[in-house]
Amino acid sequence: MAEEGPTRPRIAAEDRGPGAGKYAPNMAPTRKSAAAFSFGKKAGKDISKIDDSPGPKYGVADVMTTKGAVRNPQFSLSGRHKDPIPFNTPGPGSYQVEKCNVPGERRSSAFVMGMRTRYRKKDQVPAPSQYSLPTTLGSKLTTSNMKSSRAFGFNSKPKKGGYDEDLAGTPGPNNYATHNDDSTRVRAPIPSLATRTYIPGDPTQKPGPGAHSPEKVTIHKPRGPGFAIGVKHSEYTTPLIVE
Repeated sequence: MAEEGPTRPRIAAEDRGPGAGKYAPNMAPTRKSAAAFSFGKKAGKDISKIDDSPGPKYGVADVMTTKGAVRNPQFSLSGRHKDPIPFNTPGPGSYQVEKCNVPGERRSSAFVMGMRTRYRKKDQVPAPSQYSLPTTLGSKLTTSNMKSSRAFGFNSKPKKGGYDEDLAGTPGPNNYATHNDDSTRVRAPIPSLATRTYIPGDPTQKPGPGAHSPEKVTIHKPRGPGFAIGVKHSEYTTPLIVE
């Protein structure tokens, strides 16, 4: 009988039997079942996205420690205090020794004006200035039983009936004009002021000694060479070549 070699183990995928879903066991309860628990309803959204916790957003002060707040002394600038009012000691000029009476010396009585006293109900009587007496002067006394005397007044100056009224209507001295003596006598010569006259002469302007420059005359004298600055030419201009 031949010996068989070692065999490899079989895997579950090589078995062709029916799976667990092939069987339909009787679901009718035949025994007392134990307590059954479920995992609830499946969440529709990601739990990490619907978390309403605030998270690490609290601003903890730097002075807070596990043992409480540790603070350094703090100072602030308050308003300026008012200067204390010192005691104003009176000087020698504050005293009036001349008004002090000598003790034991006789002096006359002194009176002072006190405050005005309050009025009483029985003192509310009209003063003398509250009465207005009727006038007794003039020619029109309407509020008095006295007989008025004659009154005289100054009226305007009348144009007619006055002592200076001109009944004839003769002209006054100012209505006559001044008499011209030239109309009845020989008229004297009358001089007048004419325009200024000029002496006739040559009006042309003559040059003076300062108008001439004899040092610049070199026609009959030898002189050195003279140079003049001409026009600047461009480097790009073609020169004129004459053969």
